[in-house]
Amino acid sequence: MSVLTAPASLVAARLAASALALARLGAPVWRAGDWASVGAPTEPTGWPALDAELPGGGWPLAGLCELLLPAGASGELALLEPWLCSLRRRNLGSQELLWVAPPGTPCVSALQAMDLALARLVCVNPASTADAAWAVEQTLRSGSCAAVLWWSPGPSVAVTLRRLHLAAQAGATPLIALRPAAARSTSSPAPLRLACTPRPGRQLAVEVFKRRGPPMSAALTLQLPWPAAARRTVSPVAPVTAINPGSHDVVGRPAPAPVVAASPALVASRA
Repeated sequence: MSVLTAPASLVAARLAASALALARLGAPVWRAGDWASVGAPTEPTGWPALDAELPGGGWPLAGLCELLLPAGASGELALLEPWLCSLRRRNLGSQELLWVAPPGTPCVSALQAMDLALARLVCVNPASTADAAWAVEQTLRSGSCAAVLWWSPGPSVAVTLRRLHLAAQAGATPLIALRPAAARSTSSPAPLRLACTPRPGRQLAVEVFKRRGPPMSAALTLQLPWPAAARRTVSPVAPVTAINPGSHDVVGRPAPAPVVAASPALVASRA
């Protein structure tokens, strides 16, 4: 008699017998409905409701984590702000914070309002996705940065993401990959994936759709702050730098002129 046609009592008995057999083996078997133990350290996100939904109670401090967004500058920096500031307080403020291919020019006054160390912020604008992945990987393997944020607007193959995940683990560095919402339908080696959707009134809906734990019952709605300094006309950080993979050096590149403040910490740039 197959499991599909067996009585419920027989199915339950077989499942119980399987669980007992696994327990006797003493193997650390993880069941998808249970929270998995987190080996790598984490840091609280600054959002208690979100911490309660993340394994280890925060963003991982090593490895790849994905935030999927409908577009760049969708409130992701406001979401990550408390975590970035906490990294600074954990004696990681002496290390650089690397932003790769941000969708706009960093806004000085808004970043100051976030209490981020501007002197430690490095922005690179590679010419292609391949160049960006190269810059991210080299930085991660060096272990020289407190964190790496990579806005990847185009599709990324799983093998590239896996290589970056391994590099982030080897360098004990967190990598936050900010990818398009359409990437949700593709596979990824990231153990933690979140979908973020802006809502009216500076709100952000956050759904943890991949984690080592039970499925999330409903998306969270977070009220994002809006720094007062970001409401004024602001000047971009200049110059924004770009990595040249051919010569493995850093080349200065003039920052594009700002248009409007589309995000508290990013100024949208002309194409």
